[in-house]
Amino acid sequence: MAQIRHAKLIANDHNFSVQAKIDYELSPTAKEALHKGVPLTWIVRLEIRQIGSFWDSTIYKQALPYQLQFHALLNQYEVLTPNNESEMFLTLNAAFRFMSTPNFTKPIPADLLQTGQHYKLAVKCQFDRESLPVPLRPFSYLDAQWFLSSNWYLWPIQK
Repeated sequence: MAQIRHAKLIANDHNFSVQAKIDYELSPTAKEALHKGVPLTWIVRLEIRQIGSFWDSTIYKQALPYQLQFHALLNQYEVLTPNNESEMFLTLNAAFRFMSTPNFTKPIPADLLQTGQHYKLAVKCQFDRESLPVPLRPFSYLDAQWFLSSNWYLWPIQK
């Protein structure tokens, strides 16, 4: 299961950037699948929501896919980043440590947030069941061992 430890919006000159920390933990079933060569994919979702009277509206979105795969012949873990670059690691913990700080490269324009309005920063780490091999997909929706997504992490923003 993934868990968002913290996320915050940082003001720069003419834009904002986001820093987040995510903890990953695999269930025994997911770890077994990974070690048998099944790649696991998470999508880190970022949204900025404007707080409304009845419902919130999303004014900005960004999604970063991270794929984790084990290579038995090399005895190493590979992380494929959103930029289609890959990094190799000797341990699963090292791979998770690399994935724990997503790199939101697209800056958020400062003029997107208006003075006097209330906003929320929302971050979620969603396990992508649809990227699993077809025979595993039905089990991933029914078996709690495959519930590897985090809840939404919400942080108030006031400008």
